[in-house]
Formats: sequence, structure tokens, C-alpha cells
Amino acid sequence: MKLMNRQAFTLITGGSSGIGRAFAIECARRGHNLLLVALPGPELEETADYIRNSYSVEVNSLGIDLTHPDSPRNTYNWCIENGYKVNILINNAGVGGTSEFGSSNEEYIDQRIQLNIRALVLLSRYFLPVLKENKESFILNVSSLSAFFPIPYKSVYAATKSFVFAFSDALQIELDDTTVKVCVVCPAGVETTPETNKRIKAHGFMGKITQISSERLVWFTLNKMFKGTTVIIPNKFNMFILYLSKIVPDRLKRLIVLREFKKEF
Repeated sequence: MKLMNRQAFTLITGGSSGIGRAFAIECARRGHNLLLVALPGPELEETADYIRNSYSVEVNSLGIDLTHPDSPRNTYNWCIENGYKVNILINNAGVGGTSEFGSSNEEYIDQRIQLNIRALVLLSRYFLPVLKENKESFILNVSSLSAFFPIPYKSVYAATKSFVFAFSDALQIELDDTTVKVCVVCPAGVETTPETNKRIKAHGFMGKITQISSERLVWFTLNKMFKGTTVIIPNKFNMFILYLSKIVPDRLKRLIVLREFKKEF
């Protein structure tokens, strides 16, 4: 019989690289035991090994493609079968990109919907009963500043992030009288991969003042989460942009975002 591990774990999807890796390192620095869920490959084990060798925490990893229909359930089953008790679920896995909708193929569209929406929702649903068993638990969903705008050439991506924001907000209301706190973070450009950095640089000055490093993002987000903030907007200038968006006429707002996001081509 397998010995059941009753320690609490922070589960991070997309935990092998980018923002997810930064979350994993920062959580380990704070003493969290980790469950890293990401695509199979060397990056996942390299990240897990780095954290094991650098911090006194337990790290377990699962290589899985969360866009597959059974993957969210299989991720949950992996935790149950191994006795991993989750008290923080960080739904970070997601995929962005820039594409004219009329030229986007079915795979491009489906990948963003399956990963950015379906996997996040089902993981939240499967783990909710487990999270409720703790004296205090958190679901942290990674959305985007684009959730608040109609973004041409990122229409599907921005729509998925709008869903994540609305879902998180509604779920927090449902769970207000439980031990589970639901938080959503909405960054703009985050310095991660060379491809992402290239898209940020394409925006020039606007990209520079709205961007944030992944290390700064996760530090700021976790601090806010543990203080009880449910909607987290990193970077004060991004908060100013949101304020302006409420007073700028829709027609002008659409022209501005069209001009900005054409730059990514």
C-alpha cells in the first residue's frame, strides 16, 4: 500500500517555464511544497530538479497535455492516488499568440479555448472539494489586461482571458462563505520567452511602461493574494489604463487598440 502524503501542496499548471516557473520558484522560496504540471519534456524535470536542489521543499511533477479532454481529470486523479493534498491551485497554463481570425486554423483556435478555458474550469471544479477541506485555500487564475478590451488579432485569446476574469469573479462570490479564496491576476506584457519579448518590444514605449518581469509579477501577485485581494492588477500604469478605458469613448478605444496590436505583425 502506498503511504499517503498528508502535506499541503501548491499545484501550478504550466509550471516548467515562463510565469509558471517563476511562480514555482517564488512559492518554493516561501516554503511551499510543489506539484508542477506541464507538458512532458526536459524543461519540466529541469525546473523540478533546480527547485529540489535549491530549496528545502518537496517537488513532484506530472508531464501532461492539458488540452486533451481527459487531462484535467487525470491530473486530479494523480493527486488523489498519491495523497497530494492541494491547498493552493494556480491555474497558470495558457497560450497566447497573434493571428488574424480569418486566417486562424481550427487547431490554433481550439488550443486556446481548451487550455485557457476548459482546463482551468475543470481543474477548479475537480479540486474544489479538496480545497474546501483546508482551513484556508486559494485558487489563483491567471488572466490578462486584455480581458478588459476588444483586442484585434488576439480576438480568441482576449476572449478567453475575459472568460477567466468573469469566471473567477463569479466563483469568488459563490465561495465567499467558504475557506476558499478565488483570485485573478491581470498582467499586461510579461517578460518570459523570446517570442513574447518580441511582441512586447513591438509596442515600443507603450510596451515598455506596461510590461513586468515574471519574477516581479509573481512576487507582487502572491503578496496580494495572501492579503485577500481578489482582483490583482500589477503595475500602476496598467491600473491607470483601466481607469482611462472607462472614460474614453468606445470608438476611440477601438482605434487605439487596433493601431497598437497591428504592430505585432
